[in-house]
Amino acid sequence: MSGIIADRVSAARKYVLLDEYVIKVVKAGKVIDFASGSPDPRLLPKEEVKEIASRVLDEYGDEALSYPPSVGLRSLREAIKTLLSKLGVSIPNSKVVVTSGAVRAIELASEVLLSSDSYTVAEEPTFSPALYPLYALGRGIEHVLLKGYRVLDVSALEEVISKLPIKLYYTIPTAHNPTGSTFSSKVRNEVAKVVCENNVVIIEDDVYRTVLGGEAPEPISAICARRSHTYIYLGSLSKVLAPGLRIAYMLVPEELFPHVRSVAGTELTLSPLTMLIAYEAIRTGLLLDRIHRLSREYRERMRVLKDSLSDYMPDNVCWNEDAEGYYVFIKVKGVNMIKLLDDALREGVGYIPGDAFLHKHSDPETARLCIAKPNSEEVALGVKKLAKVIKERKKL
Repeated sequence: MSGIIADRVSAARKYVLLDEYVIKVVKAGKVIDFASGSPDPRLLPKEEVKEIASRVLDEYGDEALSYPPSVGLRSLREAIKTLLSKLGVSIPNSKVVVTSGAVRAIELASEVLLSSDSYTVAEEPTFSPALYPLYALGRGIEHVLLKGYRVLDVSALEEVISKLPIKLYYTIPTAHNPTGSTFSSKVRNEVAKVVCENNVVIIEDDVYRTVLGGEAPEPISAICARRSHTYIYLGSLSKVLAPGLRIAYMLVPEELFPHVRSVAGTELTLSPLTMLIAYEAIRTGLLLDRIHRLSREYRERMRVLKDSLSDYMPDNVCWNEDAEGYYVFIKVKGVNMIKLLDDALREGVGYIPGDAFLHKHSDPETARLCIAKPNSEEVALGVKKLAKVIKERKKL
């Protein structure tokens, strides 16, 4: 097929390497899965969704099975705005757009805002699959390395912006994927100042605010909005309701909304049935209750993860003690975590090598551990298994 496939597709592999590792762990069979960021199936509201779906079909009839509005049902858009206000998100003069997953929202933003000569800047490491539409539709992506895989160096961000025609800044400032870091209010205000003064549009991926039960600093987008600066704010119901419903959303300024609607209208990717299920889950209070219950569950799993790392790991392993949400990014000095993965899978534990999240740099001594799927008991056992493999490799 030489000469048929577009160059950008061949270059896209680095953005989907994460999925290849997840598949490898799944294929390994019965292992403790620190790889997948998909919610624990044991926590999915199967019975509740079954009851809501039946009621939706009875009450809404044809509407539930018809073509969707391009930006989502008005009832769901208004319900999302109300839900966000209860989670500390209030962005003045914003409009909600419902999308089929958060990456689709990034695609829409890229299609509306990026030109072929425009660059995007993103953190390093970062959630790689989100970068592909930014890469495919722009000129390139620059990266700002998080100091110690924890803290954003705002001056380094400003330096990158000063040297290139940067149009967009993609950031995950809350329970960052893969590091688990949450940017402080001070850093968020500094970032807002930099992007506003340099006319850079922020794409703020705030998917993990719900995982924290809303306990996070004010979104950077809200600060930008008060300064009348353009922003894209992203969120999702996948982590707290069900990923199979494919309900995510973006908040955009009123003046940007018609342009987003025009582009969204070219692809009717939404489902009225799943949107109405999500709407009913919000309206009845089911979703807010789940957000608070799940945030307590994941907070406990994260506590067990960090305690277990302290209890079992050798002294050549370090991690971010401030990590929250789903992820911890570990550094294992002297051990190639890409090569170690096969040994770990044989021991019964899987993870994602950190290089899957790195693009400008390479650090094979890193790995992401995720507590989305294993419960607290499994987390402790998984860390113990991984520590055993690391210690054995250290002896060689």
